[in-house]
Amino acid sequence: MMRKTLVVVTALFATSFPSVGKAQGALSLQGLGYPPGQISARAEGTGGGVADFDALSLTTPASLAGVGAAALFLQYSPEFRRVTTSGGSANTITARFPLVEGVLPVGQSWTVALSSSTFLDRSSETSLARTQVVGEPPGDTVTLVEQNKVLGAINDVRLALAWSNSPVFRIGVGGHVFAGSNRITFSNLFPDSAEFISSTQVNRISYAGLAASIGLEWHPSRAIGFAVSGRKGGDLRAQSGDTAIGSAKLPDHYSASVLFEGIPGTTISFRAAHDNWSTLSALSSTGIQAFDGWDIGGGLEASGPRILQRIVTVRLGGRARTLPFGFNGEKVSEKTFAFGLGAPLTRDRAAIDLAIQRASRTTASSNVQERGFILSIGLRVSP
Repeated sequence: MMRKTLVVVTALFATSFPSVGKAQGALSLQGLGYPPGQISARAEGTGGGVADFDALSLTTPASLAGVGAAALFLQYSPEFRRVTTSGGSANTITARFPLVEGVLPVGQSWTVALSSSTFLDRSSETSLARTQVVGEPPGDTVTLVEQNKVLGAINDVRLALAWSNSPVFRIGVGGHVFAGSNRITFSNLFPDSAEFISSTQVNRISYAGLAASIGLEWHPSRAIGFAVSGRKGGDLRAQSGDTAIGSAKLPDHYSASVLFEGIPGTTISFRAAHDNWSTLSALSSTGIQAFDGWDIGGGLEASGPRILQRIVTVRLGGRARTLPFGFNGEKVSEKTFAFGLGAPLTRDRAAIDLAIQRASRTTASSNVQERGFILSIGLRVSP
C-alpha cells in the first residue's frame, strides 16, 4: 500500500533507545512493524467489536454476504505519535492507506471481493547528530548526522467468496497473498560535502507468502448474532535481491464475536481474537522477539442526531491487544479508546465513516511510553 512517513526525531533515541537505534525508534514499530488491524473505520469506532460482521473489514470473508450491493471502499488513517522517555520526548506523523476493497454480489446468494490491506507497516525514520574526529591525530572535529530510514510494509491481498441464502447463516472463504518489501537506507551525512564525503548504504528486503481463511456467521434471531473465523498461514519468505535470507510461518489468526441488536437503533458488539505472532521471530533481522497475543475489544453504535436530513450514527469503543514485537525482551501492550461517526451521502449511494482512536502503548517495566491519535476516514461508494 502507498504510504508516506514524516518523522521528527532527535538525539533522544541514541541515548534513550539503544536497541531502537537499529530498529524503528518507537514501541509500536519494532521488528517487522506495526499491525493496523485490517479493520474499517466503522469497526475501529466500536473498538473492533463489529469487525467480524462488517463487510468492509477484512477479518473474515463471511461478512461479505451481507454487503447488499456492489461497492468500492477506501480508507486513510494518519497517526500522530508521541514517544516519551526519561531523556525527553519526540513526535512522529505516519500517514497510512491501510484498506482498499472492491465488493461485487454475483446472483442472489454469492458475493466476491478483492482487497488489499496493510498487514505490518514498517515505515519510519530516525536521525541522530553527533560529533566525530576525522583524519590523522589530532584530526578535525565535525558534526556527523546518522540517518536510518525504513520505508515499506507487508500487505495482504485477498480474494474472497461468500455465500448466503438467508439472513440467518453466512459462510465465506478467502485466499491470501502476502507480499511487500522494506527499503532500508543508512546514511552518514557531513555538513561540508566539499571537504568530507557522505556515505549511504541501501538494502531492499522482499517478502512473499500465502494463507487461507474461512468465516462463519449465524444470526439465530434478529436480536443476536455470532461469528467465528480463522486464517491459516503458510510460509513467509524473505529475499534480498536474488538471495533467500530466511523464512517463517505466517501467524495463524482466530476470532470469535457476538453482536446484540435487541435495543432499537443500537448495536452492541464484542470480539476476541488471537494471533500466533511468535512464528515471525525468525524473520526479525535485529533479533527482536515476537509474542503471541490476544486482541480484545467491544463497543456500541447507535442512531444519533439528524443533520442535513441524514441520520448520523455515533460509535464508542475500547480495545486492548498485544503488539507482535517486543521491546527489550518484553511484550508491548496497546490500549485504545475510540469515538466514531458514520453518515450516508448522495442519496445513500455513498457513505463516510470517521473514527478517532487514542492509543497508549507500554511495557511492563520500561520507562518508555508511547501515545498516539489515529484518525481514520473511510469512504464507501456504490455504483
